[in-house]
Amino acid sequence: MKNITIIITILSTVFKLSAQDENNLVLNPSFESVDGKLKKLTQIYLANDWDSPTALKADLFSSSISGDISVPRNIYGKEFPKDGENYAGILAYSYNNKKPRTYLQSQLIKPMASGLDYCVKIHVNLADLSKYAIDRIGIHFSDDRVAIEKKGDIIFNNKSEFSAVLSNEKSKIYKSRYKWETVCGIYHAEGKEKFLTIGNFYNNKDTKYEKILKIDTFPGTQLPEAYYYVDNIEVKLVEDPETCNCNDIQKKKRESIVYHLDVEVDESLPLEVKLKKYGIYFDVEDYKLDPMFDNNLSKVIKILNENPNLKLQLNGHTDHLESEAIKDDPENKELINLGNYRSKSVRDYLIKNGISSERLSAQDLGSDQPASRGTSPFSLAKNRRVAFIVLK
Repeated sequence: MKNITIIITILSTVFKLSAQDENNLVLNPSFESVDGKLKKLTQIYLANDWDSPTALKADLFSSSISGDISVPRNIYGKEFPKDGENYAGILAYSYNNKKPRTYLQSQLIKPMASGLDYCVKIHVNLADLSKYAIDRIGIHFSDDRVAIEKKGDIIFNNKSEFSAVLSNEKSKIYKSRYKWETVCGIYHAEGKEKFLTIGNFYNNKDTKYEKILKIDTFPGTQLPEAYYYVDNIEVKLVEDPETCNCNDIQKKKRESIVYHLDVEVDESLPLEVKLKKYGIYFDVEDYKLDPMFDNNLSKVIKILNENPNLKLQLNGHTDHLESEAIKDDPENKELINLGNYRSKSVRDYLIKNGISSERLSAQDLGSDQPASRGTSPFSLAKNRRVAFIVLK
């Protein structure tokens, strides 16, 4: 019986390693492997190979259940995983330090080697109900576990401690609530580091923060804190630090531009023609409604109210570069469903303003029907849109 147990343990370990990138030193990097029944917040320890170093545990969210810890919609906001079906959540900051922070901790597959460089990446997303966003999200590497027995913050005070913390160099504030952002850097190992801890290790005085406006697409009261979803963690040995591509990640992929044209619409025109002129346009790889289109949306609502039998189809469109970006990030559900998210954001706005959902249908047409065939940023901006189509 002892031999059987050993064989099963070995097979289980081999399977777990083979299910992830063999070059990644992080076990269960996307929190997909779970042992136990997930029921509530503070259960990060159910994700195999993960725990928290303080008495207050981090959170684990999953698409396999409903309620406060569900995916994509949960108690803190709505976000699809960067990878797989699960992600973790940590409290990285609270106003006036009123709530204790939480952290993630795991043991690496093997210790780091002295003098070698490691490419480190973690993906974070600011939860919708967060009132603040911060810059001090870091990854700490150590020989032993970092641990405190009570609830509280892990605050470092000397250079030797901070030298083992990897964070962004340019004080970037991580404030995206619509897409995942990457904390990326090169860690030069002293040797024998075998544990990583993720969180904010700076006191509030040294943490740069920004107050964030509440978004309309998620109900609830904003919380005086910075709460982040965390997913897809990588620690990989690299010979050339340039191959980590951190600079490419931190640069905006394309110039930000939202197409908008103020036009006088002749009220005598047919409804189909008028509605065509009230199109809604979007920024690169985004589906957030820009306030500049409030006037267009008000006119669409007016038309619908004046024509109670009118039904509309909302066609969401992308530009061809957004479609091509899926090839580089085939598991990015935001990119894959971008046209649908755009049409749904318009539909949700109309419903919120009194239009019956039965009169509105949404469709994702991708980049198949461009408004412009040009390739300039301005031409591409014309294609990132939602068009109103009258249903006969």
